[in-house]
Amino acid sequence: MIFPASLFFLSSSALLFEIDLSRLLSVSQFYHFAFMVVSLALLGYGASGTALSLFPKLIRKSTPQSLAWISLACGLSIMGAYLLMNALPFDSFSIAWDRRQALILALHYLLLTLPFFFSGLAVGLLLVVSPVAAGRTYAFNLFGSAFGCLLALLVPTWLGGEGTVVLSSGLAFLAALVALWTANRCADKT
Repeated sequence: MIFPASLFFLSSSALLFEIDLSRLLSVSQFYHFAFMVVSLALLGYGASGTALSLFPKLIRKSTPQSLAWISLACGLSIMGAYLLMNALPFDSFSIAWDRRQALILALHYLLLTLPFFFSGLAVGLLLVVSPVAAGRTYAFNLFGSAFGCLLALLVPTWLGGEGTVVLSSGLAFLAALVALWTANRCADKT
């Protein structure tokens, strides 16, 4: 059993955040560090698969609650990473002589990887729990990602970069609510 609407919103959230983050970093750090956003996403998704294989207890029978908690963690990590990134500004021009800048860059990298880790964890969890529905899982993941790309084209004009971060976080929170609502609806039917 997959939770298509929840996965759709979580995937939209992750891709919207990824594209918006590349825009924000290209303005704040010129283009130098905007390209690292792709590696942040790949690291997060790869780390989530590694975590699922190393810690099989992460896979619980209570998939709806797990999906809701993971979606909530994704939303919180989007907002938290963005706020901490602004609280600890990175100056790419002084990294050669200021050793603290390398530490700040590493901290930014770690924090900005977390939303993608949680998004990947949700997809991986759904694939492990219901391998028969892998095609549907991937379909809703891809449809959600496409919707996130579409939002990334339209939304920044109205909300700006920071508002788009809030929308990304809100979509992840919506994914958590939909997972819980779906779980309650399925429980009522049984």
